[in-house]
Amino acid sequence: MSKDTFQRIIDREIPATIIYEDDKAIAFLDIDPEEKGHFLVVPKEFSENLFDIDEETFAYIFPLARKLALQQIKKLNASGFRLIVNNGESAGQAVFRTHIHIIPYYDN
Repeated sequence: MSKDTFQRIIDREIPATIIYEDDKAIAFLDIDPEEKGHFLVVPKEFSENLFDIDEETFAYIFPLARKLALQQIKKLNASGFRLIVNNGESAGQAVFRTHIHIIPYYDN
């Protein structure tokens, strides 16, 4: 089985601007951002999406995404953010590995 794009980032086979990493997750800037500061939080444990993620990883990744979102919107002087998970092709999922989009928004 070939590695997905996110696994290649985790393994440092392709470059990314990493903003956070620990033994369970990695966060990096989106290469095609919707807004300045758009980033992804990706669990290192593989799952395709929220249909098959294990409970422990699910319970870890969402509080982490919120924590990082709050840090980044403060750093970027954003006024708000969206936290998005696309599950399945019909919902817009393009990379078939669980990941959370955090998209900052600005007043101006």
